[in-house]
Amino acid sequence: MNLLGKIQGQQTSVGLDIGNHSLKLVKLRHTKDGHFLEATGIKELPPGTIEGSEIKKRDALIDAITTLINQCDPSIIEVVISMSGHGIISDKFLFKIDENENAEELILWEAGQRSPFDVDDITLDYKILHRYPDTNEIEVLLVAAKNQVMQNYIDLLYDAGLKPVIVDVDAFAITNCYALECAGLPDTGTVALLNIGHDLTNVTFIKDGIYHSTRDISTAGEFFNRTLQRNLGLSSEEALLAIKGRTTTNLDMNVLRQSVEYAAEELSSGIDLAFSYYKSSEKSDTIDKIVLSGGGAYIPSLISFLEKRHQTTVQVANPLSYLEYNPELFGSVEPQNISALLTVAVGLALRKVAE
Repeated sequence: MNLLGKIQGQQTSVGLDIGNHSLKLVKLRHTKDGHFLEATGIKELPPGTIEGSEIKKRDALIDAITTLINQCDPSIIEVVISMSGHGIISDKFLFKIDENENAEELILWEAGQRSPFDVDDITLDYKILHRYPDTNEIEVLLVAAKNQVMQNYIDLLYDAGLKPVIVDVDAFAITNCYALECAGLPDTGTVALLNIGHDLTNVTFIKDGIYHSTRDISTAGEFFNRTLQRNLGLSSEEALLAIKGRTTTNLDMNVLRQSVEYAAEELSSGIDLAFSYYKSSEKSDTIDKIVLSGGGAYIPSLISFLEKRHQTTVQVANPLSYLEYNPELFGSVEPQNISALLTVAVGLALRKVAE
């Protein structure tokens, strides 16, 4: 299975983001002038359908995927999906290689030594990022996925009548999407792409416009949800609406703000730890910008908290603003209110043009 490749010779591609809480689909048509959004949709999953990377309710997931496909475009067969969490790792490393040595054999051997998984139980892929002729060194991006975890998703998609053509990584899809937003613009410094999902937050560091590294943070949307339930006496559904800023319940706004700040501090501590790892390999003491994506991007007052806490600019990803589409595609929904939710799906659909 292709982990880092790209789709060749196709005018359309479909990104299917299978999250723990919901499914997101984006179908793009690629033209010489840009990308046209032909179909999109979001469908929430029954609680407990996926836990971590493990599929707990297989039939429910197949039903949800089939329903979403039929709502968006029943003709869809080929999709690009992604993985994240404990079933997959990515890392960069630098090592010397002589001209006469087989680069692929050395890279895969080195990858097997570095992987925490049994080498017989994983699928490996890599991409050479830089070559340094003066020192005979190469910088390599490595991806390793657990075979069983990946195969479970692949088999399920085939049972749903779909064909997964590429298995990507959430962090790379988000980076791909960010590249769309920055196309043609100078990009220097350190950018942290913060994808706040239901159970996990990914923080991906971009250095001078180039992918650097990714770290996972356990504080995510569910932690904010539980905090609001406990402090405001809300049900899970009510807390979810409050997190989205769409609650109709009469809430104590001071308690709501304090609850969000408490959970946000936990998130920021995770960002600090991830940034410490980044700083160990790069001479940088500041994050120049944070870009939020995922459902957690819309948590009330989170932007202002992170700006103050990390002393930097914080913005919400809006990949739809860089795509052409018919406004009627969204009905009564304002596109900017869901755009950040579609970041991974857009990045997956952009794999057609990824390098």
